[in-house]
Amino acid sequence: MIAGLGIVQLLPPFPGVPWGRHLLGVPLIVLGAAIPVVAFLEWRRTQAAIRRSGPLPRSVLPWVLAATITGIAVLAAIVLLISAIR
Repeated sequence: MIAGLGIVQLLPPFPGVPWGRHLLGVPLIVLGAAIPVVAFLEWRRTQAAIRRSGPLPRSVLPWVLAATITGIAVLAAIVLLISAIR
C-alpha cells in the first residue's frame, strides 16, 4: 500500500501521461489491502487442515504477488515508453 500511495502522491507526473501514476499506484494499493484478507483466510484453512490432520492447502499468495509485480513492471515500462514518445 505504501508503494502505491508513494507513487500516486509523490511521484512527479509523467509528461504526456497524466493518468500514469494512478495506473501504477492504484493496483498496488488494492493489492496491499487484499493481501491481509487473503492471508487470514488461508491461515484459517491451514488451521482447519491441521486440526483434521489433513493435507495443508496450497497458498495462492505467491502466484498473486508474482503476477501483480510482473504486471506493474510491464505497465511501468509501457507508461515510460509512452511518456518518452510524447
